[in-house]
Amino acid sequence: MRTTEKEYSIVKDRVEIYRDFALNLLYYIHAYYIDRETLSEDQDIYNHFKWCFKKVCDEFLLEGLDFTDNEELKEYFYAYYYHQFYMADMGQDVSIQHLEKFWKQIFEIDKQKNKNLINVLIEIYNIYDKSINLEKNILEIV
Repeated sequence: MRTTEKEYSIVKDRVEIYRDFALNLLYYIHAYYIDRETLSEDQDIYNHFKWCFKKVCDEFLLEGLDFTDNEELKEYFYAYYYHQFYMADMGQDVSIQHLEKFWKQIFEIDKQKNKNLINVLIEIYNIYDKSINLEKNILEIV
């Protein structure tokens, strides 16, 4: 056993919730995106993203899950969509199908993954978990 490897505990039910959040955010971003010309300024892009993020958070609040105060989660998704969607190169695939496939692949835990996908899943899982931990008043998972 290598001492540099960490052990992670991933709860399948949480992965499904987190996947649903990521996909709902994608659907809102695509559904309410006007065009690159209209959303060309960084502030306009951020406002569009922020509105979409809030809509998804509001939906999850109805289910008793509060992600609204998880600034790290908001910034994680904003950075991703800023580069992979809003400011993507003209030849880059930004279709809903392409981005949906990406997120489903990240959150698919029943299939073998390469190390990069596992690392992304662990990273985002831990960011999401901060909301769950705040709700349950848990400071840190050991």
